[in-house]
Amino acid sequence: MDTDAITTPRAHLFRSAARYRRRRLLGSLAAAGLLTACGTQSSSGVAAVPDEATSRPAGPTVAPDTTAPTAPAACPDSGVLLRAAEADAAMGLRVQQIELVNCGTRAYTVSGHPSVQVLDEDLEPLEVTVSHGASAIATLDGFETATGPVRLKPGERAVARLAWRNLVTDVTRPAADGRYLKIAPSGGGEDAQTVPDHVDLGTTGKLGVSAWARPAPDSPERPKRPDARP
Repeated sequence: MDTDAITTPRAHLFRSAARYRRRRLLGSLAAAGLLTACGTQSSSGVAAVPDEATSRPAGPTVAPDTTAPTAPAACPDSGVLLRAAEADAAMGLRVQQIELVNCGTRAYTVSGHPSVQVLDEDLEPLEVTVSHGASAIATLDGFETATGPVRLKPGERAVARLAWRNLVTDVTRPAADGRYLKIAPSGGGEDAQTVPDHVDLGTTGKLGVSAWARPAPDSPERPKRPDARP
C-alpha cells in the first residue's frame, strides 16, 4: 500500500484546522481592540459618552469675600467729634456747616466761635483772615448772632457756619485752595481736629465763622465729609 496516498490527505486536514483556529483567534483580537477604542457601550449598542462633570478639570476655587466692613471713626479722648458738611455754592458764595458731636459719655459745653484754620494739601496753613461773622463777605441771616453756652448731652450736636467767596480779584497772587480744616471747639485751640475739606477761596483770603448754636429743630443732618482725625 502506498503510504503517501494515505498521509497526504490527513496532513492537509490538520493544516486546514490550524488555519481555521488562527482566523478565529485573529478575529477575536480585532473585535476586542475595536471595543477598547470605542469605549463602553450602552445596552442599545451606542458607545457611552463620558460624564462632562467628571471629565473636565476643575476650575480655580474662588475664595469667599471676607473683607470686614470699615469701622466707624472712634470717639477722640476729648469726647467730641468735629466734621464738615458739603458746602452750598451760589454765584461764587460758599456757605458750609461744621458740626461738633458729643460722642462721649458725659455732657459737654461749648460756647462762642470755633477756631478754624485753612490748610493746603500738605497740611500747611494758608494765608487766610478768619473773622467772627460774615459782614466782610456777605450779609447772611443769623450769621452775626452770638449765642450763649450750648450744653450737649451724649449724642447731641452743635453747629457753626463758614462763609467765603470763590473770587479771583488779584492776578498777581496765587489762588488759595484749602484741602483741610483744622478746627478746635473754642478759640483757645484745645482739642483741635483736622478734617478733609475743599475751601476754594480764590484770592480773597477771607473766611467768616459763626458762633456755635443748636441746630434748627426742622433741619436734617447734612451730608458729611469723612470724619476728623486728631
